[in-house]
Amino acid sequence: MTYSADNHTIHTSSVTRRILALARDSAAKILVVDDDDLELALICDRLEHCGFEVRRAENGEAALKVLKDEWFPVMITDWQMPVMSGIELTEKVREQGITDTVVIMLTVLDSSFDYETAYEAGVDEYVTKNMPEIELFARIHAAFSTVNLRRALQEARAQLASTGEK
Repeated sequence: MTYSADNHTIHTSSVTRRILALARDSAAKILVVDDDDLELALICDRLEHCGFEVRRAENGEAALKVLKDEWFPVMITDWQMPVMSGIELTEKVREQGITDTVVIMLTVLDSSFDYETAYEAGVDEYVTKNMPEIELFARIHAAFSTVNLRRALQEARAQLASTGEK
């Protein structure tokens, strides 16, 4: 798929290749959480088509069960869901000490209050559902970059600790 703007063409396949290269060191795994079956199928099918390993969850409670057994570098969640919202899910994930998963909120909500609420809950990226797909892929790229940087920092700290330096 291609997008054009200001006489520049962007191919999502090239963006996806860069993301998968970044994900090579962690895992190209994404957990997608949405109660809308069609929305969930659309995003998961697109991500799988691009080469990601995708797990699906229909609400926050189901996502927490998945996260108990498996780590995901990236989680994309809707905000408004029954049983447990994306905000509640993010808060619980952060309360459980899961800080190395990048949370992307994908929602129709688009006010400054919504952004602030999401970031306070621990969301890392905020994307509205009406944004072009390429912007979501840009956020996913940034998410995997963040995961790699966090891992490199942890490794550097561990090496310093083993040498007794601070």
